[in-house]
Order: sequence, then C-alpha cells, then structure tokens
Amino acid sequence: MTPDPIIDWESRYRDGATAWERPGLNDAFLTWRDHGLLTPCRILVPGGGRSAEPLAMAEAGFDVTVVDLAESAVAAQRARLDHLHIKARVELANLLTWEPSQPFDAIYDQTCLCALPPAAWPEYEQRLHRWIKPNGALFILFMQTHTAGGPPFHCDMKAMHRLFPADRWRWPEHLDAPVEHLSGRSEQPAVLHPIAP
Repeated sequence: MTPDPIIDWESRYRDGATAWERPGLNDAFLTWRDHGLLTPCRILVPGGGRSAEPLAMAEAGFDVTVVDLAESAVAAQRARLDHLHIKARVELANLLTWEPSQPFDAIYDQTCLCALPPAAWPEYEQRLHRWIKPNGALFILFMQTHTAGGPPFHCDMKAMHRLFPADRWRWPEHLDAPVEHLSGRSEQPAVLHPIAP
C-alpha cells in the first residue's frame, strides 16, 4: 500500500467542504472526561483537523500531540493554541509514514479512521497498536454512515471487530449509545485497550 495521501484534505478545508467539523466538543469526549475515563496524560490526536478537543485537553493539563495532513488545519490548531499561550505539539505529517518518539498513554481518534480509505485501515490499526503503551487506551468514534463510498467511510461494527480483533484489543462489554452528528450521521464511541503481543 502506498503511504501517499489519496484524499486532498487541504482542498476541502480551502473550499469549506468540512461538513465533518463540529461547532464544539464531541459529546463522547465530554462523557469520557466527565466520567473520569479520559484524564490528563500523554495523548495523541491523529487527524485532529481544526477540532476543539486538543485545546480543551491542553487546558486541562494533557500533554497533547496533534498530527494532521492538511497545512491549514495544522496552522489553525497552532494559532489557536499560541493565541492562548497553551503548549501542545501540532505536527504536519502523513500518519501512514509518521512515527512518534515514544508510545502514548492514550489516543483520541474522532475522525481519522473514517477519513482514511478502507484499504489503509489495516496499516493504520497496526500503527495505533504500536503507538499506545500496553496499559493505555484508544478512545475512538466509529462513523456510522450506512452508505457506500466516502469520506467519511462507514465503519460497520462487525468489520471494526475484525479490524481491531480480540487477540490484539480488549473491547468493552457494552458500547455507549451512538453520538448524533450534525450531518445526519452518527458515531459509535468505544474505548479499546491494546493487548501486548
């Protein structure tokens, strides 16, 4: 598989074709935070775009790293953080070639998986597993479009269980209710824990 980007996300930001963006914090993020599941730690936000969560995390004391492929999204995140004099790392990179210097305590994937072509998902899953410490957690939202094509691409839950298999990831016994999205779609939140080889 080629690591070259297939989707021109920068053009989408320039053209205002950003229906995936929320005006505020995701309800799943608020639930995880308010219930003490997502607490200050060293965290990665892959494909963070211009989302509000990195700033909220940094303000709460998280050690945040955001990685995105779109220059304007990276610039927007940096400007927002710099304006408030809040420290966080925001890197311009292709996640299918990027590597961190050390694993993270947690990863918050709000829109990254569903933005990647499904052919890239197995490679991305391998990277997520490698990027999280053995006792860490993946906070992920599986986009539910129930339509063909994308992005965003439909994350069928049976397919997600195959992509994140039980011999590599510990799934919760019960999933929280889906989170509604302004686009008319929904997102299925889940907290997965990597299982050491």
